Amino acid sequence: MPPRDRVITLTTDFGLHDSYVAEMKAVLLAGSPTVRIVDVTHEVPPQDVLYGSIVLERLVRVFPVGTVHIGVVDPGVGTDRRILLAKARGQLIICPDNGLITWTARCHALQSCHEVPRPSGDGSATFAGRDLIAPFAARLVRAKVSKRSIPKVTDPVLLDVRPAAKLSEAEIIYIDRFGNAVTNVRSNLLASGAKITVGEHHLPLQRTYADAKVNQPVALIGSSHLLEIAVRNGSAAKKLKLKVGDRLHISEP
Repeated sequence: MPPRDRVITLTTDFGLHDSYVAEMKAVLLAGSPTVRIVDVTHEVPPQDVLYGSIVLERLVRVFPVGTVHIGVVDPGVGTDRRILLAKARGQLIICPDNGLITWTARCHALQSCHEVPRPSGDGSATFAGRDLIAPFAARLVRAKVSKRSIPKVTDPVLLDVRPAAKLSEAEIIYIDRFGNAVTNVRSNLLASGAKITVGEHHLPLQRTYADAKVNQPVALIGSSHLLEIAVRNGSAAKKLKLKVGDRLHISEP
């Protein structure tokens, strides 16, 4: 893909109150003026690596081959943690080696994984996104980086979360802004007629949110092909007091 057609996505926990996102974009545009930048979200909860990991994997599912995804949720900024350049589904991900690559690595085989070299100079110890990741990404889309010249990584940091291999492993891994509780259970693990128990609620598997009455809980397969618990026109997280890490009981029909 020619540099003028390259897409770089940005996923961070920076928020929009400060100049941090714009500073990263300034570096990207200075290094590659014709690149197309897509803001995915800058509202990842601060330091929530698992949340950021799941967002990045959802991008890998839908963006075209050749896209470069930048993820910056970096509680260890300034330490000796590595910065990764990973490849999955023909797309590249640049992110701290702190677990942000986890859900992509669990759901898709990583085609390669390398360590981004640390630049020499006076870059800030607290803003790797601007001073390390963005300049590297700009060089990458201009084909100024050879992966053969940077070290391979065979042991990226992975969080202790994975797609459920059996129903007894079902747990909540993500709460979206609507309060929907997304689980690690893929649709192909659920038989028609399965029943999901959340606290005192026994929920049959439904097709869509409107299959429940207003303000009532519903279990369904969401857009990421994972089981989720929702409340029609409300928040399942609030109404059912759900949080990431909660386990679910699922019975076969």
